[in-house]
Amino acid sequence: MSKKDVLVVGAMRSPIGNGRKDSSLLGMTPQDLACQVLGAQFLKVSFPRSAIESFKLGAVVSLKSSAVKQGLAREIALRAGMFNSSSSIAEKVCSSGLLAIAEAADSIRYHECDLAIGAGVDLMSGVPYEVNVGALTDPITGKSMSELSDGKARELGFTREDYDGYALLSYARAKKHLYDYERCGYLAPVILNPVSGSEHARIINFDQNVMIHDQKLEKLKNILISGCEITTVRNASKYGDGYGNLVLASPRVARRWRLRPLAKILSYAEHTEKESKDFICAPTGAVLKAVEAAKIPFCSIESFWINEAFPGSPLYFIDKIPEATWENVNPWGGAIAFGHPLGATGAILCVNAICQARKDDNKYIVVSLCNAIGEATAMVFEIM
Repeated sequence: MSKKDVLVVGAMRSPIGNGRKDSSLLGMTPQDLACQVLGAQFLKVSFPRSAIESFKLGAVVSLKSSAVKQGLAREIALRAGMFNSSSSIAEKVCSSGLLAIAEAADSIRYHECDLAIGAGVDLMSGVPYEVNVGALTDPITGKSMSELSDGKARELGFTREDYDGYALLSYARAKKHLYDYERCGYLAPVILNPVSGSEHARIINFDQNVMIHDQKLEKLKNILISGCEITTVRNASKYGDGYGNLVLASPRVARRWRLRPLAKILSYAEHTEKESKDFICAPTGAVLKAVEAAKIPFCSIESFWINEAFPGSPLYFIDKIPEATWENVNPWGGAIAFGHPLGATGAILCVNAICQARKDDNKYIVVSLCNAIGEATAMVFEIM
């Protein structure tokens, strides 16, 4: 194993709230949510918190929360006991969490760091409505991401039936695996403060959007999002509240602390398209670059986690990549079902993907996210 290898020695996330006024995580701050999950994470790894030398945090809308004053990443690091970590924010819209993990990996690969954490957090229920709207509006065209996606998907020949069929599959898969993350040790239940008049604190251990009843989903299927012709409230990703992280280590410190590697990061890549509307196509280019950089055969990839901001991204990916099928793309469902807390989703997807791959005995996996404005990121993991 090379000294420049980066090992994943911990992976954990929070439950995902629905990002709205009835969110299961309503009232939590980004700091409190992150620190709860980090607390659970440190119970699973056998080294002191002070040993973390780098903490990179993806965030988007929470940076405009009234709970955040300055230095969000450093504040979380200090509150979590990681006082020796150099901390910073990674901001790349929906790819922020994955970029944070890539930056944490670079700290180990190139900057003599031995232990790092790459993470993402966003609580969309914790900011004013207009902040969420602004984060989902393209500054070049002035159109919403859903409207841009809808137009591009129709250009590509996708129909309402394609979108609905894909969305129903995402819900079915997410419901089937709802509690696998906690059972396998990758989801940390979150404790909320006692509700006024109640003697007991509430414990949240499930993804709220996945629990939407089938009858309610049926009612949502015909509600078109403004400016769209095939994108509905049901078949698009939902707002979300959440946090996720990967703990990364050099081979040297993994041996010293006897840390059991979960995976190894093989590569990271970014890809850009010409126009804002092309963002749903960008993951295909990013994955091709990342797999080439990983120097493994494309046919060896056993699962592809392509973020479901809208069905167009995974549908286009399946259409263009011969090795991608309905069975191995988002095999446990995605953001259409469990929600899309913008800056956190990249990290959450990595946690979900590693959990699934280890349970299903996969060897190589890819995580990719599209992001405004016409871009995407991708990361290749070898499961250990």
